Amino acid sequence: MLIDYFIKKPNNNVARLSRRIDTLNSLKQQHHQAFNYRLKRFAVTKVGIASAFSAGVGYQALQGNNKHESKVSYLSHLIWLLKRL
Repeated sequence: MLIDYFIKKPNNNVARLSRRIDTLNSLKQQHHQAFNYRLKRFAVTKVGIASAFSAGVGYQALQGNNKHESKVSYLSHLIWLLKRL
């Protein structure tokens, strides 16, 4: 009876607690991986939008008739883009 109370029951509690901790750790790891995936996907999307916008701005600036006006337009669009990031 004393052996059961002092040795076996605490071992069962420790084993149950270990399983719960392992489950929580695996859930944390899955959450961390999902968060990193979403973060990378968001970064790629932002970079894709930024590069497409800057390419469009550069093309429009080069199509301008007045060279001074096109450079000013390009710089203003580029500054606006940098503020957005």
